[in-house]
Amino acid sequence: MPEPSSGASKTVRGVVLAREAGISVQQVRNYEQAGLLPAARRSAAGYREFDESHRQALTAARVLVRAYGWDTAAAILAAVHRDDLRTAVACVDEAHAALHQERDRIQQALRAFEVVVTHPLDADPRMASALGQITRQGAPLRVGQLANLLGVRPSALRFWERSGLIRPVRERTTGYRRYDVGAARDAHLVRLLREGNFPMTIIRAALDEMHSSPDGRPERVGAELNRRDAQLHSRSLARLRADAALVSYLDWRAASVPG
Repeated sequence: MPEPSSGASKTVRGVVLAREAGISVQQVRNYEQAGLLPAARRSAAGYREFDESHRQALTAARVLVRAYGWDTAAAILAAVHRDDLRTAVACVDEAHAALHQERDRIQQALRAFEVVVTHPLDADPRMASALGQITRQGAPLRVGQLANLLGVRPSALRFWERSGLIRPVRERTTGYRRYDVGAARDAHLVRLLREGNFPMTIIRAALDEMHSSPDGRPERVGAELNRRDAQLHSRSLARLRADAALVSYLDWRAASVPG
């Protein structure tokens, strides 16, 4: 596709583009160098010469950068400016797919924490007693003791350890596994989520969220995940608006080509 020319040949000063966009002249140059704007012509003196095509591209680029980030926006518009719409559309699809995957992970994690909240560790008399024993006596549980309390095989606890889900301590002299309060709580969470058929990736993410929370309370973690979900919704809407701006720019380019 030839570069747009009808109505686009009138020179526009870089300082004017910058002022209209609310950015610096250097930022306009950065946009052009990154491919967010079409390549500018050069005057006899070597100065960049912008026109209406750059104004239109900059309007779209500003929206795309806010919604997709600099790198993805640059990949999309650089492909447009070399007339490679297939690549541009693929970049858009990939970015939307990444949002979908993130949303799915958050929703699965929220469902996981609903399970945890409705089945608290302390509600099980046997586990509550065991945790009290660990706290009072400072004596961690052996693998067989914890497995019996959880109703799982010791081999399951060893597998969860190999998978990085629980981290028992080891006795210095014997190397035997010992489970303190933290490890026992993690094992309880893993058992609940495995029974709920959650994938290992979600279980690992749930544990990471619990460990990163200041007090480790599932309710707090659930609130944080809901906050991220709301942010994700806002990002999705921003990308829809950016897609509309991209389509408008593509339509303008198509209408500006002679013939």
